[in-house]
Amino acid sequence: MTTVMQMRRPEFIAAQGRHPHGYLGAIITWIMSRETAADNKQAIALLGLKERDRVLDVGTGHGRSLRTIAALAREGFAVGIDSSETALRIARRANCALIRAGHVSVEYARSDTLHFADASFDKALSVHTLYFWRSAAPHLAEVARVLKPNGKFVLGFRPAEDSAATRRFPESIYAFRTTAEVETLLSKAGFVVCRKQQRDTPGDSMVWIVARRAA
Repeated sequence: MTTVMQMRRPEFIAAQGRHPHGYLGAIITWIMSRETAADNKQAIALLGLKERDRVLDVGTGHGRSLRTIAALAREGFAVGIDSSETALRIARRANCALIRAGHVSVEYARSDTLHFADASFDKALSVHTLYFWRSAAPHLAEVARVLKPNGKFVLGFRPAEDSAATRRFPESIYAFRTTAEVETLLSKAGFVVCRKQQRDTPGDSMVWIVARRAA
């Protein structure tokens, strides 16, 4: 049996994953759009979208998820936020027709200081962003604040349990947490965990937690 050793990601590349910028950031964003497509698709499926839902995509990056959300919530509204201007430009180009039609908005925002009013959204998702929140509590609290009571939130992430995956990423950029730790963080932020879905593939594990904002 041949063991394939995966190289540790260089810190400057990992930093681009956290906050894409410049020409290299645009390339990394394009690569990430392909690498994370299936993970985002599963998160959207777990949201159980309805036609009139208002949906927030936290850390929208390339913004491809917004097209899928808009197609499912045809009479609703999808908002993608990101703190990277490079990612936002890519997301706006990818969704220009939907933005003009008033079905999608792509906006600059930090997820720990959202500019939306309380109870603005029916549902929210965030995929592969948790690692970049050194203190996750304020980010999760803000998502809870802008969700309506009983609003659904899907959080997708690589769990710390999968060391084969997490050791490829520099600790200076990525903060991985166990599934139990994430559940505790969600509960403290005002969420009730409803279900979990897992992909138990060593080196490519994934967890999606479905939670609702407490009424």
